Amino acid sequence: MLDSFRTNMRGIATVIVVIIGGIFAFSGTGSLFVSGTGAEAVLIVNDESVSALRVQQVLSSEKQRILRQNEGLDPALLDDELIRPQVIQQLISRKVVAQSAIDQGFGASSKAVSELILATPGFQVDGRFDQEVFQYMIRNQGFTSATFVETVKEDLLIQQFIQGLTSTNFVTEAELANLARFTEQERDYYYLTLPMQPIIDGIDISEQQIVDHYEQTKARYQTQVQVSVESIELSAAQLAAQQSVSEQQIQARFDQEAESINMADSLQAAHILLTEPGAEILAEIQAKLDSGTDFAALAKEYSDDFASADSGGDLGFTTGETFPAAFETALAALEVGQVSAPVETDAGTHFIKLLDRQKESFELAAESARIEQELLREAASDLLVEKLEMLKELSFNSETLVEVAADLELEATVSEPFSRAGGKGIAAFPVVVKAAFSPEVLEDKYASEVLDLGDDRYVVIKLQEYFPARQKQLEEVRAGVETNLRQTIAKQAIAEQGEALLARVQAGESVEAVAKSAGLEWQAGQNVKRVDRSVNEEIKMAVFQMDAPADKPTIKAFSAANADYIIASLQTVTPGDASVLSQEQRANLSFAVQSTNSSRDLEAYQASLLAQAEIVQ
Repeated sequence: MLDSFRTNMRGIATVIVVIIGGIFAFSGTGSLFVSGTGAEAVLIVNDESVSALRVQQVLSSEKQRILRQNEGLDPALLDDELIRPQVIQQLISRKVVAQSAIDQGFGASSKAVSELILATPGFQVDGRFDQEVFQYMIRNQGFTSATFVETVKEDLLIQQFIQGLTSTNFVTEAELANLARFTEQERDYYYLTLPMQPIIDGIDISEQQIVDHYEQTKARYQTQVQVSVESIELSAAQLAAQQSVSEQQIQARFDQEAESINMADSLQAAHILLTEPGAEILAEIQAKLDSGTDFAALAKEYSDDFASADSGGDLGFTTGETFPAAFETALAALEVGQVSAPVETDAGTHFIKLLDRQKESFELAAESARIEQELLREAASDLLVEKLEMLKELSFNSETLVEVAADLELEATVSEPFSRAGGKGIAAFPVVVKAAFSPEVLEDKYASEVLDLGDDRYVVIKLQEYFPARQKQLEEVRAGVETNLRQTIAKQAIAEQGEALLARVQAGESVEAVAKSAGLEWQAGQNVKRVDRSVNEEIKMAVFQMDAPADKPTIKAFSAANADYIIASLQTVTPGDASVLSQEQRANLSFAVQSTNSSRDLEAYQASLLAQAEIVQ
């Protein structure tokens, strides 16, 4: 009864937030799923079905996650069939763990679920749970109240199970010592740097060398095949900008809306609900009300409506259609601040207080701008459907898109040349590039199908000009040829010089002595750890990949990211000692080991569940 009563409450819409996220190490997603009743089952896991609606919801959620993590990614590239196998596996993984949790006695009470939903900021207005916000947002996600509650309950169930499984993991002193030997390891090393740039700057090249290098590397200096395309673009925004709305149309829409709007006053109600009241408790509350005790305090103390009790029984506003009839009748008869006698509804017995009364208003001046934009969008939407069909029909087998554009009162444009790598404007869309280089457009010279660019934006293209690959002449690429030639000569020179220096270090000379004799810089790293940020990061990473020295230093030469030649000499490696760790360091290492072990155990347990599961797809 109480749940039914709360379902009817209304408020102001706001934005939904994710209730539970990132708790499933095995699934890669914290999406909320719905098991839509009556939907066709596309997956059965141990006799429990998963609906097509549920699969589609998770698929949509996964696509949105990918788009958020890859800004600028063309949504058209996210083919449902490519993502579906991963989504199906996520659903199966989730289902077998949930089933195992139930089998082992885990559960989530209705109270715990309700408290979680009520505490979710996305379902609150001014810090208070709002039923209309809740209903509006879950409906937009494809949920009913029942399926949403069941989904949250399942999330809590799985979360409890995973926490129970992982909390049993522990870390031994041996594990901690082994990890500390690795993470707290210290290395002493020397290194010298043979810089590339001075070598490049000191190279003199002749004209003949440039010509010879160009001839030897001609293949580098060829253009890619390019095309330019004729196109007609059609979009809702484009059509909306061409529309106009008269004052008469705005007035007519306003009058139409005014007829259907409930202009009754909005009444803000609060209540104390008793689901199974006795005469004694009713008399006790009435006596306290009569003595002037604060209504909000009494609601917190006595009300069985957990959703409103903490906010003093506040239920928000109603225009006469939100609450049961008896409730609305009693509320309408009150003055602001007045409390009713006990009122009975199917939910129980209420003491009702009128907190505020607001007069509804609906005026043309305030609504005109909104109505104008709605009328423009509607006109553009209708016209878009009409012109889209015409565009498909007229562009098919058309000789030129200019005539098609004229017939549709649109504009035909010609793109700049672009390659298979894409370009500017419409050529930035992969779907356009793919169509432009398709056999139908490139070879047969047909117009493309109408391409969907997203956001009610469409385009059709036709080949305008084909630009075959060609050999660039030396004068076009002289600067690039000179740069490449200098780099080629410099790479050979630095390799020869570096190998000579390396041979001296390998023969027993110190890095310091070799560097000084060659006028080069050298550096030393003392007691350097993996997390040390005071030394060159690139050199440190290379040194920590070197084998520990035995009877003599380990020597390694490598090229840095800027092409400098580095010679490193690893002197000593000192394993980390867990006994000297601070309490905080020990706690961090223990957490790292426990997390790793827990993930491993969870993956192994999930694998065993999957191996035993009966799955029908």
